[in-house]
Amino acid sequence: MSPVARFDRSATTALLLLGDLAIIVLQLSAGLRTHGIDPLASPAYTAETIAPFLIGWLLVAPLLGVYTDQVRESVAETALSVGIAWIAAALVGLGLRATPWLQGGAPAAFVAVTIGVGLATLLPWRLVATAISR
Repeated sequence: MSPVARFDRSATTALLLLGDLAIIVLQLSAGLRTHGIDPLASPAYTAETIAPFLIGWLLVAPLLGVYTDQVRESVAETALSVGIAWIAAALVGLGLRATPWLQGGAPAAFVAVTIGVGLATLLPWRLVATAISR
């Protein structure tokens, strides 16, 4: 029996991964701006805000098969996999932020907004990418 592939090593996957990471960085940077923080003027704070979510995504998305051919070939699979992966990745990121080693914490409103905005930004991008690649 062959192992289940969790990550398709291809140029398409690399582009999807870069796009996903860019979306995460942009949506969290936009969040900083809404709180009056210039992400470029405060690089350490920005990195501390964004890094937990990037770590969460890089841990969870491959485990859930977000970068497999099966997901990339189906709009429904893409929506389900990316949606579940973002929720799990956001919870990892929020969990990291709730530790005493990082600033910010994880108040309930931030949890809801982070998950909601993440879904509202990642899903459309990935659904369009899936539709184009089919």
